[in-house]
Amino acid sequence: MHEQDQYGKYVRLAGTLFFTFLGFILVAILVMLGLRFFFGLLSYIPGITSAFTFFIISVPAALFISINLIYIRRTKTHPSLPVRMISYFLFTVALAAWAYFFTKDLVLFFKHFSATVGSYMSYDMIFLSANVLCIFVVGIIQALSLKKEPDWMDRKRN
Repeated sequence: MHEQDQYGKYVRLAGTLFFTFLGFILVAILVMLGLRFFFGLLSYIPGITSAFTFFIISVPAALFISINLIYIRRTKTHPSLPVRMISYFLFTVALAAWAYFFTKDLVLFFKHFSATVGSYMSYDMIFLSANVLCIFVVGIIQALSLKKEPDWMDRKRN
């Protein structure tokens, strides 16, 4: 009798695992079909494409302008004057470039609507790469100009 109880437990466990996996696959398929139906309906609502394109155009500008402003705020407390000046210069140039290109993109968006992001300067690979490089270079310069922090072994010794 005891062996049959053990066998029943294993069969029940295997069945539970099998039907849980099957249920997960079924729920995933239903969610995907529901999302496809929902987003298919959105294409029939007027203005959704324009609003979505406007949102997509605004995302890189909002992201990089926010990052540059945060870095400028953090640069105020940096102890090295030459590093602060270099950082301020690079971030001012980056913010001016974003202001110019984002304004140009908005004018292009409102005058000649294009649903492809390739026609907007905010998505130019060279421009985006230069911004990322600028952020990393300034971060590295600021980090290397600070005095060395004691690591965990030095803290443990002291």
